[in-house]
Amino acid sequence: MHKVTLDSYSIAKFETRFIDMEWMRWINRLPVAVTLGKRLVERDSELYSKLTTKWQNDAASAKEWQEAKDYCQWLGNVSTLPFDLPTEAQWEYAARSRGGKVYFATNNGYTQLQGGHYYDPELERYVEYTHEEANAARGIENVDAYPPNPLGVFGMSNQISEWVNDWYSPTYYQNSPEFNPQGPGSGTEKVLRDAAGRTMVFSRIHSLPSKERYFPSVSFRCALLQSRSLTN
Repeated sequence: MHKVTLDSYSIAKFETRFIDMEWMRWINRLPVAVTLGKRLVERDSELYSKLTTKWQNDAASAKEWQEAKDYCQWLGNVSTLPFDLPTEAQWEYAARSRGGKVYFATNNGYTQLQGGHYYDPELERYVEYTHEEANAARGIENVDAYPPNPLGVFGMSNQISEWVNDWYSPTYYQNSPEFNPQGPGSGTEKVLRDAAGRTMVFSRIHSLPSKERYFPSVSFRCALLQSRSLTN
């Protein structure tokens, strides 16, 4: 446990969608961020046509940390706003609803699914899903399959790991600065954050910045730097 003070920022309500990532990659003449086996999907294929329809609301996959970084910076270039990947501290502050001591990034701080049921905080009990809702909640790639946390941010407990800006070091937070920690200045691995574990929530994962293929369980969201400070 350590004190962190952040400059004010905004973070994307959803993980970046496949269709958003594809729009950027198409404009910049980059290949589709999907692999079939070890082959990239071609844009003139029937499969591509199906995927762009089927995955409209699915989280984008980023095989490389740099791909996620490039998308956020491209968004900044076209909007003239300072978009970037969130730092690890920004990601966790938002996931924990302004730094609260909660277990999951959900509307009540607890896991939301129990069999085919969903916890309704107003009724204070689990209620049964309709068939459509239950199917939606099982598709973790859908960016709004699960309820948002109190800040209105979706998918921070949905078993999809998200790239953040920081290099990884196991000892960084023993001596990190209080104000706007950015992670180590260099390293060999990048940090991924999620809440995929049943016992280890808000998991801190480290990975080489390039994976061998596109996984639906590895995505990202962007953040926007603003002003004034937030303390956790």
